[in-house]
Amino acid sequence: MAEPQPDATTPGRIPCPDCGQALALPIAAVLSGQPIVCAACGLELQAKREDSAEALAALGRWYEETATARAAAAGARSSPPKSSGRRR
Repeated sequence: MAEPQPDATTPGRIPCPDCGQALALPIAAVLSGQPIVCAACGLELQAKREDSAEALAALGRWYEETATARAAAAGARSSPPKSSGRRR
C-alpha cells in the first residue's frame, strides 16, 4: 500500500517545496528555531519567527499542555501488550 501523499491536512508532515517528498515537521525543532532539512534534497526550512510569533506561541502552549498525554501515549506504544491472565 502506498504511503499517502503529504498535504496541508497531514499532521506533522508537508511536501518539500523543492522536491515534493514528505517532510516531517518535528514540533520541538520548530519551536526551538532549528532548521528542518529535507532528507531527499537537502533543502533547509526555518520558520520566520517574527512573522509566526502568534502561531508559535499557540503551538508552544499546546506542546506544554499535552506533554503528559504525549508521554503516556508514547509509553503505551513502546510497552508490550499486557496479558489478561486467561489461558485458552
